[in-house]
Amino acid sequence: MKEIKVAENKTLKLTNVLSREIHPEEMASLPVVLTQMHNFIKSNNAQPIGPIVQAMVVGEDRQMHLYMMQQATQFIGQMEQDYHMDAVLRVKNCLYAHYTGPMPESQLASYKLQVHAFENEQKLTGTSYTIYVNQDEDDAVVDVFMETK
Repeated sequence: MKEIKVAENKTLKLTNVLSREIHPEEMASLPVVLTQMHNFIKSNNAQPIGPIVQAMVVGEDRQMHLYMMQQATQFIGQMEQDYHMDAVLRVKNCLYAHYTGPMPESQLASYKLQVHAFENEQKLTGTSYTIYVNQDEDDAVVDVFMETK
């Protein structure tokens, strides 16, 4: 069944999360970049766990920056260029949407949160986290967290 459930005041918590900024010219080779992230985790005696997380963050330059994130079984202390690791990433006071339906329409979850914020006079920071729980073409499950001010 197609559905988007919305909740307020949710907290996103990721543990041992590796992140890497994705530049526009890398979008075409995103699967390669994700494989490299997984290989980096494995080469440091850890395993990737959980789904891929996509973060859209408003930078200090007021531009949107795209990051791909992956949790690992343990913290990796030695970072290579382009990678960053947080022992715990906690984002409080988020609007949350749980989407189930066709993958090509999953962006509707973000739109619904934007409408919800508008209707309830809530301010968004512009930062959002999309968790691809199941990327099945016809039966996707996607969770979206949008940080509020």
